[in-house]
Amino acid sequence: MKFSLRTIARLLALFILSTCLSWWWFSGADMGWTKTYVTTPATDEVTGIQYEVRKEKFVPGVDFVVTGIGLSFVIFATSFLFSAKDPKIQQP
Repeated sequence: MKFSLRTIARLLALFILSTCLSWWWFSGADMGWTKTYVTTPATDEVTGIQYEVRKEKFVPGVDFVVTGIGLSFVIFATSFLFSAKDPKIQQP
């Protein structure tokens, strides 16, 4: 089974789009910018004062999704530059 370059480019664009959207969705679907840490509230046991604790965690934001959608769109758009059928090599 042979695929043309047009089909390969479109499948690559679909793969990038679905991977980007699913990773964003299943890692929290944050509607803000991408974060490299999250803060959680904690309470001091002795004084009862509340404070925030930073925890290192990558949370992709909307900029991650827009970049993935843009990249997949560019790859899909370039698929129109390729012919629909592979050229046949003529044997002498």
